[in-house]
Amino acid sequence: MLTDLRARYRLVGAVCLVLFLVACGSRSLVSDVFSAVYSDTFNASNDITQTKLNPDYRYLRVEVAGANAALLVLGYLDATPQGDVEVWYSSKGEVIKLQNGRIVGTAGLTTDWRRVSYPIAPPAWTAIPVDGLQFTRVRDESPGYRNAIAQTVQLKPWAGLPSIPLAATLPTDVARSYDWYQEVQTGSPERALPPSWFAVDYRDGKRTVIYSEQCLSVSLCLKLQLWPVEKAKF
Repeated sequence: MLTDLRARYRLVGAVCLVLFLVACGSRSLVSDVFSAVYSDTFNASNDITQTKLNPDYRYLRVEVAGANAALLVLGYLDATPQGDVEVWYSSKGEVIKLQNGRIVGTAGLTTDWRRVSYPIAPPAWTAIPVDGLQFTRVRDESPGYRNAIAQTVQLKPWAGLPSIPLAATLPTDVARSYDWYQEVQTGSPERALPPSWFAVDYRDGKRTVIYSEQCLSVSLCLKLQLWPVEKAKF
């Protein structure tokens, strides 16, 4: 079943890439595919909760300060030894790759992490000690083609609900039911990014990041939320 699911998502991803990279189809065909797969056009009030979703697909709500939230669709899963990489697409061509809830690649944003790797993989969310731990993250970034930027990240559990402005769609009582973790970059203060936050819950027998706040630069911070959160069970 998982093989069939991955095959279906890979097919969707392939179709999307063809539409993005090859302008050979009719405009109506592109519109039909986008309307079937994506849903980031909201009503007049920009109320994402009123957006009609296709139950055959998985969605990720993405919010950036100063812009309306958008929904991305899961294109496919890319299996790796460190865990599946989820490849999410927007109707405008942006791509966000997530692995265990962390951003490991983007395309089409004002700042892109073209590739992220870990010399030693961060531990599973079930294996993080109460006093935290450190790991190294290496990324390639654009614009500027800055490659192999290595940074030490401090990861620790967070007791209770963090004092951060959550997405309007994440009710406080729901947020309190999650386990929260904070990641802070250490060293290199001139290039330090704001802390990242991860809300983790049990879904289908495994720990899954339901909501996160992650910054690609000091000025580009993303709020990522599985959508709809009540039914976001993999």
